[in-house]
Amino acid sequence: MTTLEPRSAEHPSTPFPSSEQVHRTMRFSTLEGSVTQIFINWTTGSVLTGLMLHYGATAFELAMVASVPLLAQSASPFAAYLAGLFGRRKRLMILFALIGRLSWILAAFLPWLGVPDAVKPFFLVMLVAFSSVFQAATGTLWAGLMGDLVPGEERGKYFGFRAGLSGVVGMLGNLGAGVLLDRLEAPLNFQVVLFISVGLALIGIALYSTHAEPPPPPRQNMKKTLLEPWQDGNFRKLLRFALFWQASVFLAAPFVFTYFITVLKLSFTQIAIWSVIGATCALFTNALWGQVADKVGNKAVVQIGTFLAGSLMPASWILAGITGNINFVWLSAVFDALAWGAVNPALFNLAVVSAKPESRLSFIAAFSLATGIAGFLGGLASGPLLELFRGWFNGGTAWSGYHMLFAVSGGLRMLAWILVRPIQETHAWRARDVLREVRRWRNSGFPWHT
Repeated sequence: MTTLEPRSAEHPSTPFPSSEQVHRTMRFSTLEGSVTQIFINWTTGSVLTGLMLHYGATAFELAMVASVPLLAQSASPFAAYLAGLFGRRKRLMILFALIGRLSWILAAFLPWLGVPDAVKPFFLVMLVAFSSVFQAATGTLWAGLMGDLVPGEERGKYFGFRAGLSGVVGMLGNLGAGVLLDRLEAPLNFQVVLFISVGLALIGIALYSTHAEPPPPPRQNMKKTLLEPWQDGNFRKLLRFALFWQASVFLAAPFVFTYFITVLKLSFTQIAIWSVIGATCALFTNALWGQVADKVGNKAVVQIGTFLAGSLMPASWILAGITGNINFVWLSAVFDALAWGAVNPALFNLAVVSAKPESRLSFIAAFSLATGIAGFLGGLASGPLLELFRGWFNGGTAWSGYHMLFAVSGGLRMLAWILVRPIQETHAWRARDVLREVRRWRNSGFPWHT
């Protein structure tokens, strides 16, 4: 089959790529991840928050622009269905990536499109929603493809290293963006950053063409694609945790950069330095946690990471605001790397190993759908909650509405580990056993180093 056409039921099976092809794909995917990370960083986070603030966005619009990408993940099951229908995941992946990433050219042209100033924040929200639908579909197809290709015994180390390297490259990109945003006048500064990011996105898409293609996923009807993951008892437990976790995270996530910019008065360069610290630490923490997960399983790593993400990170943001000492911001970058270096790769791998191999793409799509809806609802609630807390703590005290929002989110994050306990994973250690080994480190060394 040379075109994007529905495959027939009699279409001969595709042989599995050789070990050489698999490891070549892994090398090119590492490069692709680094290039794409710059595009992601320059179209989200502090850059997008700054652009929205430049156009006068309200708290609700800021929450929406951070949340709609999560809702867009509802496209993931449809991507899985189309992959089963057409068989060629790589071509769909390239097509969806082109649509989702090239659409950002409209954001760069926004000052010249004649859109009324009052409508520009809403225009950006809609653009982010449109782009995110196709990027979520791309991510689902990529996760299924790489989940099939990367050998199970190498997943933790590989994805940890890939994430760490992408973080460092993204860090350097953030530095460049910070310098451009601080030195050029708005909106020209945002336009330059967005034009460059689209160019880098095209390079990342070109690298997709170097990926080997594993055998196509089984062809399924849409009902089975949507329902089968929820009918699997163990995967349903993972989905239950993912729903709670993502909602907890996005109660605070939409307003972290807003807090940095408007309350702590950080410049874009300072925010870039924050990302430099985090990404530099992540290069080591991602690889370390990946090795740990390969030895002790993903469950314990997720449990430890979620607790750290709920305790250390919100506390450091709050202390930075109460004391006025931005050293707590730099410290939060270290905690960010420590916590998310554990959570992100381990949670991805836990979803991969918990899915039925023959239906992995559908299960990954369901996971993406669940986290997307939960994150959207959490983000949707964050704006009204912030306004409510602002009313409670309106002057006269160092404690603010932002601090209360971060505290609530942090408390919920710290409880998420409880929902990981019932999930079954082969040969997984209990979190308490991992922590016990950590306490023995000075005398005997970590068991995964032997």
